[in-house]
Amino acid sequence: MPDGALAAILKEHGGGKARRVGQSELRIVDLPPGLEKQSVEKLARHPHIEFAELDEIVPLGASNDPYFGSQWHLPKTRDDAAWSISAGEGVTIAILDTGVDVSHPDLKDRMVAGYNFYNGNSDSSDVYGHGTAVAGTAAASLNNGTGVASPAGAAWIMPLRISAADGSASYSTMATALNWAADKGARIANLSYQKACGSASVQSAANYMRSKGGLVVVSAGNSGVQEAFAASDALICVSATDASDSRASWSSYGAYVDVAAPGAGIYTTTRGGGYGAWNGTSFSSPLTAGILAQMMSANPSL
Repeated sequence: MPDGALAAILKEHGGGKARRVGQSELRIVDLPPGLEKQSVEKLARHPHIEFAELDEIVPLGASNDPYFGSQWHLPKTRDDAAWSISAGEGVTIAILDTGVDVSHPDLKDRMVAGYNFYNGNSDSSDVYGHGTAVAGTAAASLNNGTGVASPAGAAWIMPLRISAADGSASYSTMATALNWAADKGARIANLSYQKACGSASVQSAANYMRSKGGLVVVSAGNSGVQEAFAASDALICVSATDASDSRASWSSYGAYVDVAAPGAGIYTTTRGGGYGAWNGTSFSSPLTAGILAQMMSANPSL
């Protein structure tokens, strides 16, 4: 549309001078304060104007996942601001847990091949429910219009079942799975198990993964007491905070803890395709793992 013709139309609706965007036909127009919405609606109905919309300011990295509003921990850690830079693209996160519901609508598109180290087969389905919640905290699909969001919503999930049906797992199985994940190219491994931070076997396997360019993230535990575990360069041990940035009363703490992250009321995926809120350092740990995946994706040389 010629500038003169557009100017005449804008004058009818109180619009100011139109500024062309580059060489396109798109224009930016100043409208009378308080009448912006009304003016846009009239302009949008004009037969010679293809469209008109308010020049809205939207949050950086806004999510279209419907339960994002229930995930207080993501704005708290500023993950939503980081999504415009990275959402974990190209990084694989190994979830060493009770298995993962690989058919969950918020997880199924993020899966790579995993393994069941408890039974010695390829069936990595979730036998307890814990692993699915952990996986979603780290890497539920981002901006798919479904369920929840996560820090590394574009990363890959490697489901590794290490547990018995009651959720328990041995140090040896943890170490075996860590070595396998490292050899299969996982850059991050999450281990949400109490006392794993104090295991020499787990630390040895974590050092192997580190030699491959990876990192192992472990939950600090939910005993609510100061633990005597020694600090380790092999592991990133994570305690839990609440919405007020205080240590959660049930979170373990001590010199072995490297970082604290939200772990109370973490809304995430649940086995069977659902969603719910979970508490524990089991969730501050994968939240941290997801953030690390964002960092690795943004700078693969780290």
